[in-house]
Amino acid sequence: MTIENEVLKAIAERRSVFIFTPEPVEDEKIQTVLEAGRWAPSFRNSQPWEFIVVKDLARKRNLSILAAREASIHEDIQGAPAIIVTCVDPRKDASHFIEDGAVATQNMALAAHSLGLASYWVGIFSLRDEKSSLEREVKEILNIPKEYRVISLLPIGVPAHQIQKERKSLRELTHYDQFASESS
Repeated sequence: MTIENEVLKAIAERRSVFIFTPEPVEDEKIQTVLEAGRWAPSFRNSQPWEFIVVKDLARKRNLSILAAREASIHEDIQGAPAIIVTCVDPRKDASHFIEDGAVATQNMALAAHSLGLASYWVGIFSLRDEKSSLEREVKEILNIPKEYRVISLLPIGVPAHQIQKERKSLRELTHYDQFASESS
């Protein structure tokens, strides 16, 4: 399928890249990525998100150690020139803050790709908000108020390589009028 639409093309071509070149990312590009997060849809336009741009080497190293506990593929997070942390305030909408933060993160990942940058999503949100969770530790490292929740870390940088991966066909994923399994 040939995609002529710029947005659909960015969606189809974006891939998670885990290794970045040491090249810095211009502040203008980071601001553009943040703008994409700011323009994400939210329930009743609550806009519950706040973004933290982390460039400090010590903080990136600490976030890298935590992220590697989640999955070893995240151990090079400190190699990203910037990490955008998406936080949300559940008091603005207790029922939809997770989706709102997730869609803001996705917007930023797509914007990064459209600017020739790479990113990958590190899920940090802890459903039960346990005291020993990665989310709580990220909040400590970045001095995030306890009432806020951390949805994700989004390392941003110039990709060190390109990744090609296939997707399932739309036919395999689509149902009409009701869910229909192969055995039905």
